[in-house]
Amino acid sequence: MLLFSSTAAFVQAADQAPPSPSPAPTASAPADPCGSLGSIVSRPSFTTAVCTVRPHHFEVESGWTNTTTTGTGGGNVGNYGIGAIRFGTGDPHFEWSVSPPTDFPKLTQTGPKGWGDTAIGARKELGYTSNLLWGVNTVITLPTGTHAYSAGGPQYTGNFNWSYTANSVLGFAGTFGFNQLRAYNASGVSQSYFAFIPTLEATASLPGPSQLFAEYVYYSQAGIGLGSKNLFDFGYSHAFGPHLIFDIEYGESPTLLNSQRQSYVGAGLTFMN
Repeated sequence: MLLFSSTAAFVQAADQAPPSPSPAPTASAPADPCGSLGSIVSRPSFTTAVCTVRPHHFEVESGWTNTTTTGTGGGNVGNYGIGAIRFGTGDPHFEWSVSPPTDFPKLTQTGPKGWGDTAIGARKELGYTSNLLWGVNTVITLPTGTHAYSAGGPQYTGNFNWSYTANSVLGFAGTFGFNQLRAYNASGVSQSYFAFIPTLEATASLPGPSQLFAEYVYYSQAGIGLGSKNLFDFGYSHAFGPHLIFDIEYGESPTLLNSQRQSYVGAGLTFMN
């Protein structure tokens, strides 16, 4: 609009000059879809969000999860804490993150008290169109946790992430995860294994603003000496203004591993300055 106003003023002032031909119209670039907290937050789904935290901002994703394992040797394991602290950089399409150890308190759970491992990561938004967005991220997990909740060695993750907006209500997203993971084998030694973990998520926007999501996750290997694993999870999130989001979720794996099945419930808060 400023360009058109300036052009009009110039023509008025120079009405003696012969008219020049109008330039050919050009299509405007689509607006960056990563401006809101809802587009940036990754929890509570397994799918990693493409969008990065903007410059001069940071985001804190925190939550609580209780996992129930049925079958021989099963029980409950609860943990809470900060899942990720994400920092914007001078590049609006690049961020750093750190995931401090989460706490496993000795309350009603079957396992011992302890804490988990620490992770550091980086995320890059590679490109977008009016309805498609894509990017990558990488995570290195360090074995800082207690024996019961640590992998016992470093783990490496590389993800390709995408999202597609079908209309004002429906959206889809997914992650192709390539993971060099670790776990303790039957001899009590930390052993590495590879797992390909793709995800597919569908979201539905509600008034409020609120959102529902449903997601499928596949693990090509669920652990040392174990086969593949399927997981389904569902959740709801609600934004309280531009800085705070609350979420609740439920997930269940129908796959039987070592005569056991798992399900979980959780809730969380995400804050961005």
